[in-house]
Amino acid sequence: MNTYAYLIKAKAKATEAKSLFCWLSAKSDSRAEREILNILEDNGIEVGRGADHQLPVRTDWHVVDDLPEEGVLDDTWCERYQLAENGTSWQAILQTPPVSEPEENIEATEPNNNAAESVSPPPAEDELEHPVAQLSFRKKLLSQFICHDITHHVNHAQRIQIAELELDQDNYYVQNMLLAAENTPEVKSLSTNSIWKFTDAVKKVFLVDSRPELGLLMQFMKAWMQTPHIDRGLLVKEWVAGNRISSVTPMMKAAPPLSVVDAVREEAASEKLKTETGTTAGGGQLTDRGSEFTHDMKSLQLDIALGVISRSMDFDIYNLEGGVYRRAKEIRDTRPNSHDEYLAWLGRLNKCAGILDYSRAAIIAMIKTAPDELWRTPGALQGYINSTLVETNHANPSAETVAIACGAVKTEPKQPSPAASPAEDQLVKISAGVFDASALFNAAPKNEINEAISPAETAENVQMEENNGDEAEADNEVQVGETADDTIESGAGIGEQADPLNNDTGHQIEESEFYTHLMVDTETMGSNPDAPIISIGAVFFDPNTGRTGSEFYKVIGLESAMEFGGVPDAGTILWWMKQSSEARSALLIDDAIPLDDALLQFNDFISENSANGPGTVQIWGNGATFDNVLLRQSYHRANIPCLWKFRNDRDVRTIVEMGKAVGINPRYEIPFEGDQHNALADAYHQAKYVSAIWQRLIQN
Repeated sequence: MNTYAYLIKAKAKATEAKSLFCWLSAKSDSRAEREILNILEDNGIEVGRGADHQLPVRTDWHVVDDLPEEGVLDDTWCERYQLAENGTSWQAILQTPPVSEPEENIEATEPNNNAAESVSPPPAEDELEHPVAQLSFRKKLLSQFICHDITHHVNHAQRIQIAELELDQDNYYVQNMLLAAENTPEVKSLSTNSIWKFTDAVKKVFLVDSRPELGLLMQFMKAWMQTPHIDRGLLVKEWVAGNRISSVTPMMKAAPPLSVVDAVREEAASEKLKTETGTTAGGGQLTDRGSEFTHDMKSLQLDIALGVISRSMDFDIYNLEGGVYRRAKEIRDTRPNSHDEYLAWLGRLNKCAGILDYSRAAIIAMIKTAPDELWRTPGALQGYINSTLVETNHANPSAETVAIACGAVKTEPKQPSPAASPAEDQLVKISAGVFDASALFNAAPKNEINEAISPAETAENVQMEENNGDEAEADNEVQVGETADDTIESGAGIGEQADPLNNDTGHQIEESEFYTHLMVDTETMGSNPDAPIISIGAVFFDPNTGRTGSEFYKVIGLESAMEFGGVPDAGTILWWMKQSSEARSALLIDDAIPLDDALLQFNDFISENSANGPGTVQIWGNGATFDNVLLRQSYHRANIPCLWKFRNDRDVRTIVEMGKAVGINPRYEIPFEGDQHNALADAYHQAKYVSAIWQRLIQN
């Protein structure tokens, strides 16, 4: 039997949690790792992403008199012992001996009028302060991040907190903030006072308990640094309101100062401009409600109630009768729980990004013409909303939309066919913002991977279309300004004749760089085309140089993925149960988002970061029938448009085989960074070895 010792460190953000120590005996390393996890589970201690403790770390064996019993979690050990600089050996913490107080009423035995004055005891270690100016850039940034006011010195406890934050790789917020700041060179020149103002602005725009995108952090930091000091408050205010401006315009600065009452109202309104999922709810657009009308989540609820009422009666949506208005307010304020249909619509529309920007006519017309009983199926209802709310002119909805909402154009809600599946059909557009759902339940079946291909678009037509140069044009756009004779940095074992491979290993991001190639990896609970996707990782890259750009990572709730028609299989679930605790814990986080939110955010990511628009983006997935197909199927089931063209799908496995044909296979030669089976880490690794093969192929 071998003896094993483990440290289970408390995370810096878990203020009430204590670091734990435990030792045990086991026959092998793998058994010891299983046993420590069993001990933690038996004691109700959660570890990994989203928990208060980090994963167990094995340390050296340390024999002392006060060693706890085998298998017992000791939460006082770290008060007596600490790890040495090598990170594995334990050493005792030197305790400062207490200074004895002189007893009262006892005369000195040897009085000495010339005795030296008493010397004060040295300050305790916790009271020692260290100048912030002498800290490294990352620690200097964190010293201001953890304080509510400017500080020029940090004590011993604060230095420990700073060190733990810097090393806590599970703290997504801090790690992305540090990485973004390091890639914004101007930040390093700030004084201590300015660094505090900088971190305070970051915390106002990106809530500390959120998961901000790295690209957005860099965008804000660059804008903040380029904005004059006097205008930075306006910049922060616009970003808090959801307006991602890059500079403060003269029009913004010319706005009259707010009164105290108006300022309070504006602050309260800004808190409402977020949906339940944390996305921007909108509210900055002029709608058909008029410029004097305050449109917020409360008024949206009234519009939803009016939409439900409109299914059984007609009325002028802009000149409400007293009875209609009172009934809508009763549904909203007094008896919402007795109206299941209202709650179903509210639960979905409250999560829609930009929902406050849509007109009253579009929302009421959408609810009025929805198929009967559709609200009972959350996935189908969300798909209907995603397909129907496509209005662009929110201040002036079309006459047809207004007529339908007011009942001037009679539309009977369509009854679904028992054999139909709403997620597999399409809606027919009536007017801007309004669709006829009759085709929703009578559409012809799609091809086997549910591609939205018209009957005329046969295989011959697709081939002819490709031969006409669409794909050639896309390829030409990718190659503009890129040469094939870049030097390549060599990796171990890639081949004796290989030139050095120019493959950057860091995640350094140049904000001004945009790419056309996008590497995607998904983690799923099945291998079939309709398998539920539980995480999406993606990174833009240039295969000619190996450089990477903006990244995307979202964890999706399994319940939501299945709600939208995802079908898991037992074999994949069992496979996940056998993976590392790091890989499993990455999928069991508290802030997993719904599938439709993840897909909409992925669309935004592609639109905002692609070099030549979504239509030219080439999507790389691992397997011709896996990542890309599963993503496209998920888009289809959620009734959300898939932005990239099917002809731009690219297969990682195919290029790997091409690499083998020319004598290289860098997939296993290039070191893997991060946790395996983490979608983002896998995407980065795939981008690296695809770039290595690409560079060899274009040189041959």
